[in-house]
Amino acid sequence: METGLHGKVVLVTGGAGGIGQAICRAFAAEGARVIVHHHSSSDAAISLAEEIDGIAIRADLRDDKEALSMVRNIVSESGSLDICVANAGHYPTPSKPLWEIDSERWASTIDSNLGVTVSTARAFLGHAAEVGHGSIVLIGSTAGIYGESGHADYAAAKGAITSGLLMSLKNDVSQIGGVRVNAVAPGWTVTP
Repeated sequence: METGLHGKVVLVTGGAGGIGQAICRAFAAEGARVIVHHHSSSDAAISLAEEIDGIAIRADLRDDKEALSMVRNIVSESGSLDICVANAGHYPTPSKPLWEIDSERWASTIDSNLGVTVSTARAFLGHAAEVGHGSIVLIGSTAGIYGESGHADYAAAKGAITSGLLMSLKNDVSQIGGVRVNAVAPGWTVTP
């Protein structure tokens, strides 16, 4: 079956992690040119990029300027950026009920999940709106739909992605033909 992905330039944020690696490999298997983003897993990102004939790129997506610079660099070096999978995130440990989660952990979890997704979407969709095409897939979690004991911070961040953010972005791009916004919400996943 032809997927239409051959030759497309695809950015996968958090591409060096477990789910990210699977996403990168799946796009590469369809002939896409994959950009493997990482924040701190350079060895894993470089190794995966070599395996799939992709490119590894580092950026701290908590910083809007780095996210924008990353997108601009990809477009400059690759000639385009067609698809973005906003997968970067962090699962906090240990499990704690809400009343034991301090404000520092709460803020860190929100920023490293919702915040990085927002900065990624802002940078990518700005480019997509300018060129008139592009697709972004936001990675949420079933924790954001059903809640998760011991991880109210994570569930709140992922719920914001798959509910409010997804629908708002969909409405924002509805006037731009050729730009799509979607989300998936994986459940528990065994990752390395």
